[in-house]
Amino acid sequence: MDLEALLRLGIDVLRQVPLIMIFYIPALFGMAILREQGENYKVKAGLMLALGFGAILVVHLVLRLVSVEQVLATLGISLLQMAVALGLAAVTVYKLAD
Repeated sequence: MDLEALLRLGIDVLRQVPLIMIFYIPALFGMAILREQGENYKVKAGLMLALGFGAILVVHLVLRLVSVEQVLATLGISLLQMAVALGLAAVTVYKLAD
């Protein structure tokens, strides 16, 4: 790998940060609700995650709706961003709870 390829990789990673931060908000709410005890809290956390991630994903897809390949790429990248946001939220909630 040359320096130009490393710079291109770094730029591509940095382009994902804004959406990770957007996904972080419903992830943080969902993880905080999930830490509560009781069956109703698990349902509320699931609803919060589904509605939050779903709404953000729908808006993102509407803005990028050009071809099937772009939609599939957007879904794949969004799933990765959601996983990173959930991981960050889980660490944040775990650290705040202790």
